[in-house]
Amino acid sequence: MKTLVVDGNSLLQTGYHGVKDFYHNDLSFGAIYFFLNTIRHNLTNDSYDRVVVFWDGKNNHDLRRKIYSEYKRKRRIRLNQFELDDMFRQKNRICEYLEELSVRQIGFEGIEADDCISYYCHNSPNQQKVILTNDKDLVQLVSEDVSVLMTRTNEFITSNDTISLGRQIKNLPVYNVALVKILLGDKSDNIKGISYFGEKSLVKHFDEIFQKKVSVEDIRRKTKIKIEEGNKERGIMNLHKGISSDGRSGDDFFVTNQKLIELTDEIIPKDIKDVLTDIINESLDPEGRKTSNVIQMMKTDGLFKVLPKKEDNWVEFIQPYLKIQKKELNYYNQTIN
Repeated sequence: MKTLVVDGNSLLQTGYHGVKDFYHNDLSFGAIYFFLNTIRHNLTNDSYDRVVVFWDGKNNHDLRRKIYSEYKRKRRIRLNQFELDDMFRQKNRICEYLEELSVRQIGFEGIEADDCISYYCHNSPNQQKVILTNDKDLVQLVSEDVSVLMTRTNEFITSNDTISLGRQIKNLPVYNVALVKILLGDKSDNIKGISYFGEKSLVKHFDEIFQKKVSVEDIRRKTKIKIEEGNKERGIMNLHKGISSDGRSGDDFFVTNQKLIELTDEIIPKDIKDVLTDIINESLDPEGRKTSNVIQMMKTDGLFKVLPKKEDNWVEFIQPYLKIQKKELNYYNQTIN
């Protein structure tokens, strides 16, 4: 089975910021069109058996702020209240389309989509997954059965690929992405790294990160050896002591940053895990899901205005979704018989 795993809020925000001039009855629908058309495009270009969309829940930072109170505190808000309301109006409409088209979707209050995506990828061994996102944090999930497709650049990342994480850190194997962020922090998430220890220091002293899988424990062991050999660089001393620019030190720094950055199942509550397991294994009841409902929504929202000017243009637009719907129906019939 092959699954398209969608980072819902990432795709929503890309569409909202990128497609601004689509209006119908004084309401914008650019994000709706972009979201549906991007998934449609991927379903056309590759053969998938199901689509799963994961949404950030309300107060989605809460889980990590219990671990680190400053998590994502300084993110710049790009939208005013009117724009936020408009974007989430379109999100709610997208959810309605997905329900009709037999696309699996879920989100939980206090939980980020990243954690749900991680759980899905780690607990669906019989599926090949392609994650559709703009978030490089999700690259750490890449494995033999997980790939990442970056929406903006169309870059397809597999377990054999490398990525850039900065001016000094280029051609980094995907399996060391989390390690680098644990040590250096992540500015976009307001997570601090080791004080006076940056990209140049990391590359200078630990160039093995470009050749093999390296753990935090490997780094700490080698750092201790360097100090025993007489290295007194400030960054190396801070790395040995786990001193960050926000005052954390010792094991507290390393443990906290690993929990914040590594996408494991550890921080997800058990009841959430149970629901996510259902999303992996459950069959979708086809009752009430109708193509006619989709057509009516497309008319109401103005999507016909931007489709090719030809007869039955709606058929071409939703055809890839109908193939997914048929596969989900077959799976449903198998499970109830």
